[in-house]
Amino acid sequence: MSTSELEEALARRLTAYGVKYTKGSHGPEIPDVLSTFHGAVDGHPMRSDFFGPKAVEEGFYLVRMFDLRTKNEIGTASSQEGFADALDQVDWPNMLGALTH
Repeated sequence: MSTSELEEALARRLTAYGVKYTKGSHGPEIPDVLSTFHGAVDGHPMRSDFFGPKAVEEGFYLVRMFDLRTKNEIGTASSQEGFADALDQVDWPNMLGALTH
């Protein structure tokens, strides 16, 4: 998936929780290795990193999200199936709570 496709997938998940995702800047993109982008959830800035199977031991797809104000990791999940499945594994209520409170 391209960075834009990953960002759209993230936005769809967040919309399901009743929050608005605003796109920001894109960082490095190395196919099957890394995609990074910035955005905001209801005005709270965050960064999302997607590590592809060539960057993670055992070929996992790894998703990590960070609160840009505190620099803390607020969500992480992985899957051997792909990024869509990894996004399904995120604990969205805890991630959103950490970001917005």
